Amino acid sequence: MSELPATHCVPVVRADFSDDQFWAQLKEEITSPTEEGFLANVEFVEDRTLEGLEEAVIVAGFPRAYPYHYRHPVLFVVDSVTVSSAERPLLVVNLNEWDPSRPFRAVPRQVQSIENNLSIANMDFFEFARSVDADGVFRGF
Repeated sequence: MSELPATHCVPVVRADFSDDQFWAQLKEEITSPTEEGFLANVEFVEDRTLEGLEEAVIVAGFPRAYPYHYRHPVLFVVDSVTVSSAERPLLVVNLNEWDPSRPFRAVPRQVQSIENNLSIANMDFFEFARSVDADGVFRGF
């Protein structure tokens, strides 16, 4: 099990270290306000123990333990799929022990929406998970 930082901010975990410039650009995009002015309340975490791991292994390393162990219901992972895909879809991992929804991917400009809505319990993880496109990527409602 990987340990997440004790923070009220949702982690964006770096699991691919192949391109520092990509990481810097992605961080800037995620922390930039949306057209509506929303900001993502996230903390960027670098975890070399996740480097090179498959999606299923990464997900299994973060057991669903919200709200008792984690302070946040979700985390985002920047893995090799994120780095190698044109749309840069982040892996969105469900940490809520009461929601059986599986992980999905989301384009970077949706991090703000997902984080904001889940953090204030305005929406549930399954609402985003069931709204992915045929390729498993959430691009918005």
